[in-house]
Amino acid sequence: MALIGTIRKNGWILIALMTLALGGFILMEIISNAQRNSAGDVNTLGKVNGAEIKRSEFEDYEKLVYANAKSNSFQVRNQMWDYFVERNLISQEAEELGLGVDSEELKELEFGMNPSPIITDRFKGNDGQINRQQLASIKGAIEGGQFTDPLNRAYWATQEKEIVKERLQNKIVTLVTKGMYTPTWQAEMAFHENNERLDFAYVRIPYDKVKDEEAQLTDEDFSAFLKQNPHLYDQSEETRIVNYVSFEVKPTAADTAANRETVARLVDGLRTTPNDSTFIAVNNGVLENTYKSKSVLPPSIADTLLRAPIGAVVGPYLDGNAWTIAKILDKKVIADSVRARHILIPKNNPDGERIIDSLKNLIEKGNGRFDSLAVQNSMDGSRAEGGDLGWFAPGRMVPEFNAIAFYEGVQGQLYKVQTQFGWHLIEITGKKFIKNESSVKAAYVSQPIEPSEVTQSMIKDKAVAFVQQAKTITEFNSLAGQQNMSVETSAAVKTNDYTVGQLTAGEYSRDIVKWAFNEKTKIGNVSQEVFSFRDANGGYFDSRYVVAVLKNIAPAGSATVASLKALPDAELKVRNEKKGSVLKGKITAGTDLSAIATQWGVQVDTARGTSMMQAGGEPRVIGTVFNLAKDAVSGPIVGSGGVYIVKPITEKPQVQVPADLTMFRKQVSSSAASSVKTSLIAAMKKHADLKDNRSRFF
Repeated sequence: MALIGTIRKNGWILIALMTLALGGFILMEIISNAQRNSAGDVNTLGKVNGAEIKRSEFEDYEKLVYANAKSNSFQVRNQMWDYFVERNLISQEAEELGLGVDSEELKELEFGMNPSPIITDRFKGNDGQINRQQLASIKGAIEGGQFTDPLNRAYWATQEKEIVKERLQNKIVTLVTKGMYTPTWQAEMAFHENNERLDFAYVRIPYDKVKDEEAQLTDEDFSAFLKQNPHLYDQSEETRIVNYVSFEVKPTAADTAANRETVARLVDGLRTTPNDSTFIAVNNGVLENTYKSKSVLPPSIADTLLRAPIGAVVGPYLDGNAWTIAKILDKKVIADSVRARHILIPKNNPDGERIIDSLKNLIEKGNGRFDSLAVQNSMDGSRAEGGDLGWFAPGRMVPEFNAIAFYEGVQGQLYKVQTQFGWHLIEITGKKFIKNESSVKAAYVSQPIEPSEVTQSMIKDKAVAFVQQAKTITEFNSLAGQQNMSVETSAAVKTNDYTVGQLTAGEYSRDIVKWAFNEKTKIGNVSQEVFSFRDANGGYFDSRYVVAVLKNIAPAGSATVASLKALPDAELKVRNEKKGSVLKGKITAGTDLSAIATQWGVQVDTARGTSMMQAGGEPRVIGTVFNLAKDAVSGPIVGSGGVYIVKPITEKPQVQVPADLTMFRKQVSSSAASSVKTSLIAAMKKHADLKDNRSRFF
């Protein structure tokens, strides 16, 4: 009691001590982080030969260039990383070589007659050609001091860096390719490879003729494979392999019934609503502006939808993986095809609507012909044909154009409509009715069949229980076997990867990669958290839960027996080599191909007109064939797809090397030059001092 009283009287001392203790923990963490990362690293995404790639510039680039990208964000960042690394390497190499891009050259690449591929790709008109009008407008704004929008200026400055990088890279590649030479012996070899052809018979004994138990692998087998393929599995950075089990979340019968009831409660509201559009919007439905015939409606409900009167609501019915109700809005017999012509004023023309109105007025008053005005004004590929688009089926045009052509338009009349391409003046010149099928236009509300929160919790509890019981890789594998769960193995993953095995790529797989590369995660460790994966189709529920175990760590550098044993691909190759040795010892039918084929339950096949250029995935086989005399039978050849026995059935042709080898010199040079761009950059990256810190940030 005395102690408690003392504490009450001197509570400030206790508070001060707690504050000091907490401050100490924070200080220790700051010091620890400072030891791991210098102050400059806070904004350093990486370094290329000492040149920084700043995180701020990296993220600004993403916002400017990939603002509308719909692809996986990690995939985009990998593309961006490659760009920044290559830009630094190219600029450093160009400086050493004395190469550059001055302001006049840059202007030509942006606005000249032969612009940069970056410009031709980003500034295309509706006809697929360079939009010179838009480029001229931008050039005028820049020269007139009117290009003042900060976002546009930032984008253009960033694009200029891309153009300079591409141009410098092209110059360096050109320097290399111009210095390449094909010697006579190489041209002669290309001639022989192209022109020496022969036919051969062969027997292929697949590796599955030998059971895995007959080809047990030892460390000596892996060592022998390494000697034969010393650098095949070397790696530039550390990789890790993860095993995992996946708990899939599937809707129960109760979930399915509940999902049906959810949409069934909307039937009366959809039937009686005074505003279909508002009701559909509020309930995340779809109000289609198209008419569907029986052939494109769900087969199970097509007849019902076509028979139902306008205003009726049909359903709930199953449409794929969703319960759906449909309200019949209209019915029509739609033309099987329509012929039309149009005049298009592109969306980048601010006077587009006014021009279309003027042209429409000229035609209606008889002061202009549609075809002539199309040739003079339309910015579309059909202008040369007077705007004629020919015959087209429903759905071939954008929705607004399609609606005029098939649903709303009358032949011979003019219609003004705006689409994603700009303003159109449309005239329907013909309609064909062949099938005369009735089609229906409807509004739809759907409820996907999804697992409830109760179902998700139940499956997650199973995954949590798995984690609690399996603390080692042995326990992990044993428990998976007891529960009849498949243990999946990922490919070797790197620290910046975002894919793990067959799991959905992206942020959820990225969490597993981060765990695998955590400095506290050791080989054999089971993840103490359950990794959740959201529905890949955009549903707001967990579709699976994953528990992982770290199977292997392979350091950067030369492959070892241990690293090979952990790679499924490498293990398969070593096992096939071993099975090849087993098969070679079991072939007892001599050199008679038919007898060998009978012994192994396979057939004798024939390859005709084969050249050395067709070695493909079986170089050992083709190489052996071309070194045998006609009718000579080879010994067993351990190939990629099995063990082969081959017999040439034609003589190896004796071809005369022509005096003029120009064509073959060009063939060899062209093939080598085409690979320079990618191989040169890859070589520059390989020999660069590259520091990659992305895993700290993403």
